[in-house]
Amino acid sequence: MRDLATRSSQHTAPQRSPSANMDRLRSMTLMGGALVCVLVTALPAFAAKPPKRGQTAEDAFREGVGQLGAGQTTEAVRSFRRCVELKPDLKECWYNLGLAYGRKRAFAQEANAYAEAVKLDPNYAKAQFNLGVVLEDLGKAAAALKHYERAIAADPEAQDARLNRAMLLLRQGKVDAAVVAFEAAIKLKPNNPEAWFDLAQAQEIKADKLQEPARTQGLRAAIRTYYQCIHHAPKHHRAWYNIGVVHHRLKDFGSEIAAYQKAVLLKKNYTPARYNLAFALRDKGDKLKAKIAFEQYLKIARGNKGEKRFVAAADAELAKL
Repeated sequence: MRDLATRSSQHTAPQRSPSANMDRLRSMTLMGGALVCVLVTALPAFAAKPPKRGQTAEDAFREGVGQLGAGQTTEAVRSFRRCVELKPDLKECWYNLGLAYGRKRAFAQEANAYAEAVKLDPNYAKAQFNLGVVLEDLGKAAAALKHYERAIAADPEAQDARLNRAMLLLRQGKVDAAVVAFEAAIKLKPNNPEAWFDLAQAQEIKADKLQEPARTQGLRAAIRTYYQCIHHAPKHHRAWYNIGVVHHRLKDFGSEIAAYQKAVLLKKNYTPARYNLAFALRDKGDKLKAKIAFEQYLKIARGNKGEKRFVAAADAELAKL
């Protein structure tokens, strides 16, 4: 879990922030069988039988696609490198070379390969998008943003590029622009629960910067957005958890407890919800249920290094009860 926003709290123990979905998306054709199908069908000329003498760029391309599909990334890199040596103007081969390098986590080489692909075709939306992703991995946020925007210009229907751009804007503190960007992404595919989830988080951050009553109105709008996420993904435990966090900020402890309970019901071992649930029950004055909740949390979390400071806080509170 990675903190996205600091949770205001009356609790005296370390508290959990909203559960964040901060991972950048990559092109939908990065992994799996779809890659092979898309790329082979995009190059029908490659279907001809290879010549008996010498390997052509097309042979190397086919070989690399098969190796990439089989998880043989080192071999795939070699094959795609041969392909671009034989035919440097083949954008698909540069793109796949980037995919192969990406699977090896060789990010600098991955970026170089995608850069060659977009030089050949600036409207190659998938390459522009993946170049944006790897530039983020390399810590080059401003350049990444430009390539997300180029991907969107090349393919206005690309929701993944819009979502990554919105999340990058959010990371840069451009909250208002991020909210607008998430809303634009949702218009393309309203049934994407993660898009609703990300928008709600952005709305939370925006609301916390406002004065009352706008702050409360903004937080309630975020709750409604989380419910849109749940509408499309009823088992989205992180959305229920974040609803609990927002209700805490609104000092609505009854609704906070109910939301954490729903998150725990959906994912029994979800320690953030169990931890916050115990403190919420304590704050409401229900010592017996709080004691049980702390015990249940500790049973699951004890021994987990990532839970160390939370376990210590829960132990201290349980001793008081």
